[in-house]
Amino acid sequence: MRRFVSLLLVFCLLLGGLAAYSGSVHAADKSVKVKDLAGRIVKFKSVPKRVVVLGSGDLNTLQALGISVVGRPTTNVPVARSLKRIPEVGNIHQPNFEKIVSLKPDVIIASKSFQSYLKKTESLKLKVVLTSGDSVDDIRQSIILLGNLFGKSSKAKALVSGIDKKIKTYSKSKTKVRALIVFGAGVTSLAALPNSYAGDVLKKAGGENVAAQFPKIKEYPGYASLSSERIIQSDPDVIFIIAHGNQAQVKKEFMKLLSTSAWKNLRAVKNNRVVFLPNSLFAANPGVNVGKALEYMNKELRKVKVK
Repeated sequence: MRRFVSLLLVFCLLLGGLAAYSGSVHAADKSVKVKDLAGRIVKFKSVPKRVVVLGSGDLNTLQALGISVVGRPTTNVPVARSLKRIPEVGNIHQPNFEKIVSLKPDVIIASKSFQSYLKKTESLKLKVVLTSGDSVDDIRQSIILLGNLFGKSSKAKALVSGIDKKIKTYSKSKTKVRALIVFGAGVTSLAALPNSYAGDVLKKAGGENVAAQFPKIKEYPGYASLSSERIIQSDPDVIFIIAHGNQAQVKKEFMKLLSTSAWKNLRAVKNNRVVFLPNSLFAANPGVNVGKALEYMNKELRKVKVK
């Protein structure tokens, strides 16, 4: 009996020792592995501390998650006062690699458009995690990705939950408002299709896209050429405009376009239903602020009374 009790005690001690060993291994293992929005597996020995970000939307998300950055994107979009002291490092189309390298980042956060620079970053031994802002769902996934990368998964899920609630609410509204989204600068503009970011926001905010059947442009599959003939035939209830470039100049060019014979008889123009959307929410991926974009779009749709 004594021998049995002794063996039992030894067994319990072994179990306790194994449990303690398992816990210590887990605590010591601080490595991080994520699958980014380009399907790439990126590994880190620990949670990245020095972060460079090349897009305003991802910067918004990082701020919401409580992540500090050592390098921020060069952009015309206003930034918080607390970020103005952070060095600018260019953007996904024109990254300043000299500046980026000097900041010694543990990771660069950029959208999938940055993929053409991956060989360059590999040669510089820089790690990159790619996000996406091509749709509301892409932005949701990007928030979760960044939450996992920086050990903020619970916070990320809470942020996505807030976005999902707005999607559920606005999608039910079905305003039946027929809208055209124009992106660009006057005559050189494009019509946003449902599979573009802005087009997806319109759909999820309860609107109908008159350009849904317009033929897409091969180089830009989320957009169609701005055909006056097709626009006249579709006769939208409201026209949303996203300015590209100098907003004051672009607005001037658009107003000139809307005064032409081809556009001035559209019901949206005659009823003064032409809305210039804020660039910070619609010109590109706004990150966690996509919830504000949905809210803004739904509010504008509800202003339009369709008989």
